[in-house]
Amino acid sequence: MKRSDWHRRVEWGKNLLIVLLTLSAIYLLTMLPLVQDSGLFHLLGGAEPTQGEAAGLSLTSATVQPAAMAVNTEAGRYGVQYNQQELEALFARLGPLLGDALGGAGPPEAIDEASWQDYLTGSGIYFDFDGEIPLPVLCGWLSGDQGCALTGMARRLLLAEGEEDQLLLCYQEVESGLFYACSTGMTRTLHLAPNLDGYVGNGAYFAFEHQEYAGLFKPYTFITEEEGIRVRFSAANPMSEAGGVDKLLSQLAFHGQNHATVSSGEAYLDGEDRLQVNQDGTVTYRAGQGGKYFVADPTVAGVVEAARGLAQRTVGALCGEAQVHLISVQEEGGRYLIRFGYRLNGIRLYLYSGGWAAQFLVEDGYVTEFTLHCRTYASLEETVPLIPIHRAAALLPDLSREPRELSVQYRDRGDGTVSPGWVAN
Repeated sequence: MKRSDWHRRVEWGKNLLIVLLTLSAIYLLTMLPLVQDSGLFHLLGGAEPTQGEAAGLSLTSATVQPAAMAVNTEAGRYGVQYNQQELEALFARLGPLLGDALGGAGPPEAIDEASWQDYLTGSGIYFDFDGEIPLPVLCGWLSGDQGCALTGMARRLLLAEGEEDQLLLCYQEVESGLFYACSTGMTRTLHLAPNLDGYVGNGAYFAFEHQEYAGLFKPYTFITEEEGIRVRFSAANPMSEAGGVDKLLSQLAFHGQNHATVSSGEAYLDGEDRLQVNQDGTVTYRAGQGGKYFVADPTVAGVVEAARGLAQRTVGALCGEAQVHLISVQEEGGRYLIRFGYRLNGIRLYLYSGGWAAQFLVEDGYVTEFTLHCRTYASLEETVPLIPIHRAAALLPDLSREPRELSVQYRDRGDGTVSPGWVAN
C-alpha cells in the first residue's frame, strides 16, 4: 500500500471518529430534561409523534382521564371513581384498548336501550369521561389516529362482547341520547378476555340495576361504596402571588410593559389584542384583527387541541394539585365554544356560578376570545366525612321531583377552602 493511501485512510478514519463522537454528544444533549422541555424539537420540525402522543398527550394526562371506570367479569364488577391514582393506574392498562377500538371502529349501528343495558351488565370495560367529548378528539388523543370515522360526542363508552367472538365499541351519543354499537376488527378472545384477568367485583353498580334507586336516580348513575372520607383543599388566587401574572403573560406571549390599570385589574395590549387580568384571578382575552393564537387544523380535533394547549399552559400550569379536563365542545356555524374544568383527586370541581375553569371561542382559524378562572388548590390536613348515598338521596329534595344523577363534587365559591359533598344533577 502506498504511503499516500495509508495517510488518506488514517485521515478518513479520524474524520469518521469525529463525526461519531459529535453525533454521540448531540444524542446525549437531547436527553437532558432542559433540552427536551425547551420546545426545540417542535420548532425544528422533529420526528412525527408516536401513538398516544399525537396531541401531546399520554394516557396519564389528566385531560383525557375518565372520571369513572368499570371492569365486568364473571367474578363481578370492579368499579373505580373519585380516586385519581386508581383511575390513572386502571386507565393506563385499559385505555390503549379503547384507543384501538376507536381507531378501527366501523360504521355505528343504532341499538335500543335494552341492548345497551345488556352490554353494560355483560363482560366488558366501561369508561365515563364526565364530559361531552367529540369522538374524533377522543380517538386522536388515545390512538393518534386523526382520521376517525366516527362523529358526534359521547360521555359513556363501553367495550363489550358481540356475536361470534366480536369485540364491540358501544356508546351513548350526547346530543341525541341514542345508543350505538360499532364493530372494531378485534375479538373478545384475543383482545378483551386477557384484559379482564385479575379483577374481582367490589360492589359497584348502576342505578338501573338497583330496585330502590331505579326510579330515583338517572339510570346510569354509577354507585360505589368507597366514597367514605374525603380531603378538604385550600383554594387561592395565583394572580395575587409574586410572579403569578408574569408567568401567565409569558405563557400567553404578552409583554408586561404595555399595560394600563382598569377598575378591576390590569389590561395588557399587544397591537389590537387585549388581555385583562382581574384582581380575583379572572383573565379575559379579546383578539383584534385575526389574533395571536392561530389554529392550523380546522377540524374539531385540531380546534380542541389548540384550546387544550392554551388551557394547559395557563390554568393547568397554575392550578396546583388540581387537574384540567375537557367538559364540552359546542359548534355552531363554524364557531366553537370549548370549556375545561378542574378535578380534585378525580372529583369534578364546580367553580363559581358557571362551573368551568376555562372557556375558549374559536372562529375563522383563530382563538378570538377566552376567559380563565385561575385558581390554585392544595390538600389540607383536614378530612370531610361523606354520608352514605342512601342518606344523601333522602336529604336532597330535587330527587323527589324527577330522577337526577347523584355524585360527589367539590364546590369553589371563591373563598379559601373547598369541600366535597353530594349533588344532584
